Amino acid sequence: MTRTLMTMLAVVTGALVLVASGLGRSNAVPALRGTVGPGFTINLTKRGKKVKNLKGGTYRFAISDRSAAHNFVLERERGVEKRLTTVAFSGTKTVTLKLTRGSWKFYCEPHQSMMFGRFTVRGATTAAAAAARSDDRGGHGEVEPGDDKGGHGEPEPGDDRGGR
Repeated sequence: MTRTLMTMLAVVTGALVLVASGLGRSNAVPALRGTVGPGFTINLTKRGKKVKNLKGGTYRFAISDRSAAHNFVLERERGVEKRLTTVAFSGTKTVTLKLTRGSWKFYCEPHQSMMFGRFTVRGATTAAAAAARSDDRGGHGEVEPGDDKGGHGEPEPGDDRGGR
């Protein structure tokens, strides 16, 4: 009986240690703070510093729109456009978005020529992303769109290497 109780106590203690160590890890989404208005100003910061470069990934945007005459738009150049606040809106709005590699800009739509900023998103640096970049054959040797290797070793038209 005592041996069984001691074993159960050891198992429970071990489980609590695992749970506590898991709670200590931070999987929080990085926060970005945007402000627009009340004058003709628009900003995007991370920990109080102007955003110039970010790693690709998911971010929480907290936008403080201080004027019903402005809005906050986020756009990947030649791509996705997201209106995080509207012109009539005044207040704070939080949005979580995934940023991908490329040039991004943020601006007030009615005053875009003078109220804007830019930043660059680099590729993700996770181990999975690094593995995906190093394997250009899909992991199985199949030909993929845009894949010039295909894993088959046959020369392609215009390829004078004679295979691999």
